[in-house]
Amino acid sequence: MAQVHHHSSLIDHKFCSTLSTVFTVWKKSLLLDGKGFTVFNSLGNLVFRVDNYASNAKNEVLLMDDAGHLLLTLRRKRWSVGKRWEAFRGDPMETEKPIFSLTRSLRISNKNIANVFANGSRKTKLCDYQIKGSCKPSCTIFSAFGDIIAQVKRKEAKSDIMLGNDVLSLVVEGGVDQTFIMGLLIMFNQIS
Repeated sequence: MAQVHHHSSLIDHKFCSTLSTVFTVWKKSLLLDGKGFTVFNSLGNLVFRVDNYASNAKNEVLLMDDAGHLLLTLRRKRWSVGKRWEAFRGDPMETEKPIFSLTRSLRISNKNIANVFANGSRKTKLCDYQIKGSCKPSCTIFSAFGDIIAQVKRKEAKSDIMLGNDVLSLVVEGGVDQTFIMGLLIMFNQIS
């Protein structure tokens, strides 16, 4: 396996494993009428949940841990050209800068390509990460060096039966912040 390069400012060691980790992502909210995701580990334990308590889920989404503690606030960038989302740790203040941002760059047939910039900065033309795919039902996240750091695809049941488009399998490579990957997956889903 290729060595994974990443920005240490994005790492939250609580959600970082030295080994590849497999998650089941169910594109359903724990809230009755909510739009979100519920994420389980390979043992079936809840790890992440994604919800929006506001009436308009199109502009802000919250990533929480299993206990409901806010990890990331994901917001659509207003007045931006193209589709751009920004991620903030916890509950951001008005003056706080994003820790990363995602912008859709191309759409080729049914495939989207999005560029990710660490620290929310787009001062250079080179992105820090790139996502290719559709997220409906699959996509791959690459480092700037072309290494695969995470992959999403439709989940297969043990009997090789494909589940619905709302049940995905997410593999996050070792050494990569799983919170960061979930933030990317959510934002990519919003722009796809």
